[in-house]
Amino acid sequence: MQIYSAAQIHEWDDFTIKNEPVSSVDLMERAAAACYTWLSKNGYDNRAFSVYCGKGNNGGDGLALARMLALSGHDVEVCIAEFGHKGTSDFQANLERLHNTTAIIRFVSEQGQLRQVPDNHLVIDAIFGSGLNRRPEGLNQQMIAHLNKSQATIISIDVPSGMSADQSSAGHTIINATHTLSFQQHKLAFLVPENEAYCGSIHILDIGLHKSFIKQTQSIAWLTDASMAAGYYRPRKNFGHKGTYGHSLIVAGSRGKIGAAVLA
Repeated sequence: MQIYSAAQIHEWDDFTIKNEPVSSVDLMERAAAACYTWLSKNGYDNRAFSVYCGKGNNGGDGLALARMLALSGHDVEVCIAEFGHKGTSDFQANLERLHNTTAIIRFVSEQGQLRQVPDNHLVIDAIFGSGLNRRPEGLNQQMIAHLNKSQATIISIDVPSGMSADQSSAGHTIINATHTLSFQQHKLAFLVPENEAYCGSIHILDIGLHKSFIKQTQSIAWLTDASMAAGYYRPRKNFGHKGTYGHSLIVAGSRGKIGAAVLA
């Protein structure tokens, strides 16, 4: 499986929008629908939700998901970090749609306005996505720390907020997710040992990004998975033996240090 940088994933979105074609807000709808389906299939279809959003497209994903949850009868509270600008156009489009539901919407501009997460609520983390390239500061950092102090189940959309998709996140305040619902393919950050504690269980959701992008774009890394290994596998014949399928030379350690040879 190819691993792409955050910039390349953004290019993949744009490629899909142009070549499918599909509008950016409808692509966001796909992402939210994939998350909604996952929640429904994994035992969260009778829960109340607190959805925490930034004002970028990750926040737009959260608003679209909040609308779907509210329209299907869930109790939904939405908390939006208020820090000046109106947000992206797709964020604004989904905020307008959300006003036509029963969801409670609150804008938070300072730490003192952050409320305790109700005991029966599941948290949706849509503060920052894979486009984050800086350390969370101010209200955003305080919101992440506030959620980490709760005992709630936290489901992060795309990546746990505060985590860089393909750069070091050392020193960042990062959401401690129970589950991470990411889109299309793994992020490089998911393969770094120090990030394991933040991601929880990782689930890759297909949102139908255009397959032609893969054929023409060099990835920054590869993840060996079952489909990749299958390409190298040669079916064994019933009467095959150790000399039938070629030979290998193993250069390993000295006597008493043969662990690598045994593994090979």
